[in-house]
Amino acid sequence: MYHGILSNTSPTVPTIRGTGAELYYVTVDQFDAQMKWLKDNGYRPTLIDHSNNQYQPNDIIITFDDGEMNNYIDALPVLKKYGFKAYFFIIIKRIGDIGYMGWNELRLMHQEGMIIGSHGLTHEILTNLLDSQMQEELKASKNNLEVNLNFPIETLSIPRGFCNDKVIETAYNFGYKTVFISERPACLTIKCISRIAIKSNWSLKRFDMALKGKTPVTEILANGLIKALKTILRESGYNWLRSFLINISR
Repeated sequence: MYHGILSNTSPTVPTIRGTGAELYYVTVDQFDAQMKWLKDNGYRPTLIDHSNNQYQPNDIIITFDDGEMNNYIDALPVLKKYGFKAYFFIIIKRIGDIGYMGWNELRLMHQEGMIIGSHGLTHEILTNLLDSQMQEELKASKNNLEVNLNFPIETLSIPRGFCNDKVIETAYNFGYKTVFISERPACLTIKCISRIAIKSNWSLKRFDMALKGKTPVTEILANGLIKALKTILRESGYNWLRSFLINISR
């Protein structure tokens, strides 16, 4: 799971983005090195075939959340260089805003064989909303993309990682065929695809470990603390604490 891909020629960084988004910004040189590493080590970025769920151990899926313009300017040329396809999940209310792709870029992405999916209407935490609001986020984002792009939208990335069975079941009921999340919460029982968030400070060695399902001990301890805080503080409390800690560390 990627977010922003930055270079010296990248467009203006979006003014509207989540607190701590810079933790997930990868430079175009890092991204190129990671894609080369995948190619050199026999990994095969693939797209989901809903008629055949048989995959090989070296099959992987590359995804991007939020729909920043740098995905089009900096990430797309690297993907084309290595012959890779990827999924791009779009926040509807940010389409065409400063630093985000517009409808023309999304159409060009599709023409290049990339998959466009929904990342919600406004990027709200879906589990914090009333059922009617959550349904609007899922249904309206899908409909908006389909009307403006004129092709089916079958994939969804859950905004900001908080979800439950009700949210994902609702998404399937609205016609999404595949739902991507961040790290899978323990309470989840329904089918979906969890992902590895690529971070800005990762070396190729750390990238290699992630692809082999390994995590450094220090990260295991930190992730355990994060899970505990999410359980204790719930969505709103955890997001407030995270924003506070990031802001005071700047």
